[in-house]
Amino acid sequence: MIMRLKAKIQGLEEQMSSINEKSAKYGQIAAEEVLKSLYCLGVRLTGQWFRNANLQRKLKENRQTALKLKDNSLYHFCVFSDNIIAASVVVNSTSLNSNNPEEVVFHLVTDEVNYAAMKAWFTMNTFGGVTVDVQKIEDFSWLNASYVPVLKQLQDSETQSYYFSGSGGDNRTPIKFRNPKYLSMLNHLRFYIPEVFPALKKMVFLDDDVVVQKDLSPLFSLNLNGNVNGAVETCMETFHR
Repeated sequence: MIMRLKAKIQGLEEQMSSINEKSAKYGQIAAEEVLKSLYCLGVRLTGQWFRNANLQRKLKENRQTALKLKDNSLYHFCVFSDNIIAASVVVNSTSLNSNNPEEVVFHLVTDEVNYAAMKAWFTMNTFGGVTVDVQKIEDFSWLNASYVPVLKQLQDSETQSYYFSGSGGDNRTPIKFRNPKYLSMLNHLRFYIPEVFPALKKMVFLDDDVVVQKDLSPLFSLNLNGNVNGAVETCMETFHR
């Protein structure tokens, strides 16, 4: 009887563990699910960009923008994202809280899939006078596996299996750290900002889940005491290697 009870308890514990793991996975998927209306926004914007020659002409004719992109007297921010709405929130909130939005320049880097949609969105909207430039990661010729070690690692079959199938590695790793988004080079590009923007002396990187609530221009006069870069502290967070 005792042996049978122990076996039943063990079976129930294994079943509970499996259910908890599935719950965490499904919860993560639900939390990151893109609403159909937002997904369709990118498709509609891409179609509008290629159909509307005026949008492309408007972008080419703005010569002042090209000069601002390398002007070190302005405030330069960069965002690496494939999410149009999220990037828009970062740009808009920075603009609304800036004392001099016309002196703010945003450098957005996205992927090939979202490039046209990003171009259309940020050409159609003004964001209070903020200058916005959109680039795609595929245009960076230096970004290859021989120069960027992490790119070689991301292309590894075992790494891809770890993030997409959940197999391999340490199964105790929380599911949020096994998100396929970490396979995107957009998530690692922040480490190569000097290569992406060689003409700029100072750049502030913002994640696409940030909502700016005050003027950020004082960051550009911050004394880094000889350090190459600085970052905000994150409280109550857990990190993994």
